[in-house]
Amino acid sequence: MKNARLAALILSGGICSATHALAQTPGTGDATPPSATQPAPTPTPTPAVATPAPAENDENLFRFYGTLTPRFVMANSAMESFSQPNESAVTAAGNPVFSNFPNEARHTFQVAQSRLGFWLNEKGPLRAQVEIDFVDFTKATPTVASLPRLRIAHVDYTFLPGHTVALGQDWDLHAPLNPHGINLVGALFQGGNTGFMRQQFKYFYTAPDFELGAAVGFPAPNVGPKDAGFEIGALPTLAVRGTYKFGKSRVGVSALATRIPFNFRAPDERHATAFATALFSELAPSDTTHIRVELNFGQNTANLGMLSLSQGRAATDVQDFGGFISVRQVLTGMHAIYGMAGYQKVLDPSKVVPSYDTPATGAATLSGTGPGLLHNGSVRLGYELKPHRKLAFVLEGFLFQSHHRLQAADAPNFDPDRTALGLETGAILSF
Repeated sequence: MKNARLAALILSGGICSATHALAQTPGTGDATPPSATQPAPTPTPTPAVATPAPAENDENLFRFYGTLTPRFVMANSAMESFSQPNESAVTAAGNPVFSNFPNEARHTFQVAQSRLGFWLNEKGPLRAQVEIDFVDFTKATPTVASLPRLRIAHVDYTFLPGHTVALGQDWDLHAPLNPHGINLVGALFQGGNTGFMRQQFKYFYTAPDFELGAAVGFPAPNVGPKDAGFEIGALPTLAVRGTYKFGKSRVGVSALATRIPFNFRAPDERHATAFATALFSELAPSDTTHIRVELNFGQNTANLGMLSLSQGRAATDVQDFGGFISVRQVLTGMHAIYGMAGYQKVLDPSKVVPSYDTPATGAATLSGTGPGLLHNGSVRLGYELKPHRKLAFVLEGFLFQSHHRLQAADAPNFDPDRTALGLETGAILSF
């Protein structure tokens, strides 16, 4: 009876009909690892198939959760959030051509990185999850103009002990780790951290000391109204991941690959290989120390919706490499410090094109040609005060160093190397 009720809830809620995600974001429920909403190298531990629970336990079928995070952000010069010239989720020092008054200090208040979600039958063999946040990178400080954004919508089924399949929109099987910190959506993306969301079918085999996973996914989001090259001419992505677990630590390797079309059905159509590989590790050398590390290498991965710098084009393939390290140390029960550093670089900088156009009759606009960054690195240091296990007050400083490709007409007038200092502070309440 319980499984019948669950199936009815899933169908009536439309969980399987996931929509596209327009932007990047992982994140923890607070600045501490791990949490229920933090993607990990392995999925939620797979429960064994069991006899359905008695009817009196049906009240545990639904679990609501959330993360509320009001933040104040300030910087000494222009910043950008996934190429948009604002501080909604900073990922790089701002493009000096595309930003307003690029050398002026600025600040903003943000609440849109808050997120809400729920699990259906979370500890059962058949379970589902839905999660939303409110980020829109095209709005600098939106206040009541924020709109919900679907992050996660998937259904999992453990059909045998240790064997789980999952279908829907979720964190990509590839590159599963995210750093610590209050910038849950920025999260060192385009600067060492490359994984993101994908609509996919995943399979996991989980044993006490290792996990194996494989996935078939859709190549990249299409936010237009018509089917195009990805729906008609591209192959699905194929991904694999292996993880070795020891104590509270784990190390793993993952890979993803597909073929994608450029200039689809045009005379100069070309199909190119897009691939990514990653080594990752999540270490807990003590109960108070937590370390996350990722190293990655890929080709044309930004074309697959990944948050890298390698945006291929009709005439050329682009490769990049990078990685990050994030360390958190608890000092006492209430006090903790953390630090992280990330870096991403295109192997052949001459293949990078600007991310913007400058029409003769107007201001610069994004052109859809990729991040336009030759390299991007950052360092973040943070202090966390936790007066309650569900509440953290965070103070986090950051330094970005980013090199933008500029249009030929702009190169003599602007310095493409940008360095920016800033501060994020606020609260993270998880429930």
